[in-house]
Amino acid sequence: MKTYYVIRYKPTGTLLPARVPATRWDFSNANEVREPRLFKSQRAAKNCATCWAQGVWRQEEVTESDGWEHPSYTYRDTPSPSSAPGRNRDDLEVVPVTLELLK
Repeated sequence: MKTYYVIRYKPTGTLLPARVPATRWDFSNANEVREPRLFKSQRAAKNCATCWAQGVWRQEEVTESDGWEHPSYTYRDTPSPSSAPGRNRDDLEVVPVTLELLK
């Protein structure tokens, strides 16, 4: 048996699904049942829940130039969240789950 962790949205009991951008997922639009996202550690699940509560994360590409003599260059800016109304970390809980292979 192996213990994993999942994130549950307390108001609806919905689990954060696998294969979705975690910070862009909205629990209020969870109409279909999907397999839950499994985390190997409790800390990883808590970090994900905290990031979700902070809002939708974006990382933009920025192009800069030092003038016409130097070529321009593009880099990725530091990821930053933009707030999403209604997201509260207290609405999420990290729940341990145990997987057991049946013979």
